[in-house]
Amino acid sequence: MFKKTFVCIALLALAGCASNQDDAAKALAKSRASLINNKAPYDKIGEYQIMKAQAREKTVEITILYGGGGKIPPSQAVKNAAVNYCSSEELTPLFSEGVSYKIMVMDMRGRTMAEQPVYTEYCKGLAK
Repeated sequence: MFKKTFVCIALLALAGCASNQDDAAKALAKSRASLINNKAPYDKIGEYQIMKAQAREKTVEITILYGGGGKIPPSQAVKNAAVNYCSSEELTPLFSEGVSYKIMVMDMRGRTMAEQPVYTEYCKGLAK
């Protein structure tokens, strides 16, 4: 009986810790999205311009508008951005806290042209 009670208490404690970690990651994602939005819209880089960010659970979704005709296609642009995010000293601690990013490039009509999730395992895969 004591073992069952101990196991139940341990499971409840672990569930509480996981919930606190999720809550912290959600708060961090929301904070990062707000920080990005406070500066948006950003200056154009080539034919790309960061328009907004929003937090969805533990993910910061960044929307980039593509004006067309650039030298770097959207599929390559999101990969380049992901590599930069993975090597950023400011962002890497957030990944270890459970925060992830989703970089989306949209055309002028609002259609998704390319997207790239960026998270701990993805970044580790780049390092190999």
